[in-house]
Amino acid sequence: MLKRIRFLLAVAVTASAALMVPASPAQAAPTAYLDKTQWLVANPNSSMAKSCQSRSITLFEGSYGWGFVRGTEEIWLRNITLTSGTYTWEACLEPHNGIYYFTTVLDGPSVPADTDLWTTVSADGNWNWGSYLDPHF
Repeated sequence: MLKRIRFLLAVAVTASAALMVPASPAQAAPTAYLDKTQWLVANPNSSMAKSCQSRSITLFEGSYGWGFVRGTEEIWLRNITLTSGTYTWEACLEPHNGIYYFTTVLDGPSVPADTDLWTTVSADGNWNWGSYLDPHF
């Protein structure tokens, strides 16, 4: 009889402990990147070649933070709401006199969207640059 009581007590304690363990939070969708590392000069000029990259990406419906990657920085540019589907994602960096003109475009099921900015780099060297999409769900 004592063994049965100990067994039932052990089961009750184990079940109670399992109920007190909090559920794991849902994992957010990972940030997507369209970036590359390339030699950039601190003082570009308009005669230098424009550099572009593109990829196909399948996205879920929702709101995304859309921004620019420069070195280790992620610079938010705007929020964008997209429908589900496959998109062509392009990012370009065009040298001008002393600065770079960055553009990024998403073309797919939603109305084509683009964003841009003027930027610089602090020194000649290999720089990571591109675009990112950060899901807000």
